[in-house]
Amino acid sequence: MQDAVKTTYTLKGGPKGLPVMGVLLDVLRHPLGLLEDNALYYGDIIPFSVMGQKFLQLNHPDLIRYVLMENHKNYRKSDVYLRFESVIGLGLLTSNGEKWRRDRQKIQPMFKREQIEGYYFNIVNDVGEKYKRRWLALTENGKAELNITSEMASITTEVILKVIFGKDNLDEKTIVLLHNSYSLFMDYLKNVRMLPKVDLRKVFHTPTYARFKKELDYVDGIFERLSARYKKGESSDKYNMLALLIEAQKEDPEHFNAHSIRDHSVSMVFAGFETTSILMQWLWYALDSRPDIVEKARREIISFASCTAGIDSSGLTYEAVNKMDYLSAVSKETMRLYPPLWATSRQPVEGDCLGELKVTPRDIIILPQIVMHRHPRWWDEPNAFIPERFMPENENNIDVGLYFPFSQGPRKCSGFKFAEMEAKVIMAKLLPLFKVTVLNTLDNRFDPGVSLKLKQALLVEIDRI
Repeated sequence: MQDAVKTTYTLKGGPKGLPVMGVLLDVLRHPLGLLEDNALYYGDIIPFSVMGQKFLQLNHPDLIRYVLMENHKNYRKSDVYLRFESVIGLGLLTSNGEKWRRDRQKIQPMFKREQIEGYYFNIVNDVGEKYKRRWLALTENGKAELNITSEMASITTEVILKVIFGKDNLDEKTIVLLHNSYSLFMDYLKNVRMLPKVDLRKVFHTPTYARFKKELDYVDGIFERLSARYKKGESSDKYNMLALLIEAQKEDPEHFNAHSIRDHSVSMVFAGFETTSILMQWLWYALDSRPDIVEKARREIISFASCTAGIDSSGLTYEAVNKMDYLSAVSKETMRLYPPLWATSRQPVEGDCLGELKVTPRDIIILPQIVMHRHPRWWDEPNAFIPERFMPENENNIDVGLYFPFSQGPRKCSGFKFAEMEAKVIMAKLLPLFKVTVLNTLDNRFDPGVSLKLKQALLVEIDRI
């Protein structure tokens, strides 16, 4: 048994009467200004129990680093993730052990720099250009109102589907239908089940489950149709993820079989479907009250994109986007304040000690980005939007146990560089051209489902600059 640290951590149990997810959801139900009060009051390690299940919430960067990085081999994905298997099977998000390690080795090359800079960037650039033209058309006669939550979801869904299934393999109607399917999956899976291996909706075949199963069969049908095309040599697109997965199968057909390819394809859409769109929503939300930051980001975009007032951004390059340090900082500071992945969980493979507290393989360890990213013990002005924290000269001073929007360690999201690039390209297309004013920030609270969303869709007014 290995000790996580030699420091003595403050250890407090949660107060009586907290709801199912205990202290963590209690924090989320409070206004943002009370996050620091809760984090300070409850301490570094918060043990609580729900229906006999023991949870431990960790609120210290040393403990976060220990679980995710220093002793990561002893911490697997928790049973909480089992609820996702009904959609994505055993992909990188849900698998553990040797299967996860072998799959990661096969999939990691799909996110190599050349792939992101070339094929993936071109898709994001083309889709961003398409929506820039859409916004120009909408504002041709003046201001227009938009559901920015839905708009960003449409952009990022089109991007991820083309990245995974190919630029020319899905028509507009199919993209919309797949978007609807994944939206239903997110809604179906958002509630954590106390018995994650048992879905009573499936057991009793409720109408909700019947609709879910119908959409899942539709998604699987698309996968089977496109897989058959690639295997017959009917598609010339060899750089999308499905084509790369099928190619990887030739090297390891026993482990990387058709079922495994299905799980990875569907799970990568799942992983990239909502998180980036929610980040984009939060970007517009955060920038709404900061015209100084908006102007600074605009100037940087125009400078590096070499475009007149941002109007002609069709020639945007990866190199130009990569130089936009301030836009990167704006995106990272947004993820600090509003992390789409708001909590991560693990379970010990073998018994261990976290500080002075013993943990067993049955215990669920909660690592809450939503708390650590705003913890007043380590962040100056934790609730303020200050992109300069993440400029190159400052970013290396941020402890990896304090900021982990894509998790940390070997299980850090494979596609985090792609997601960061995607957000920057979309903002580079739209921010120089349009003034975006949020219309419904008042009393619009957090909604912690699979991702951290707002209770109500974010409505905005767009106007040409």
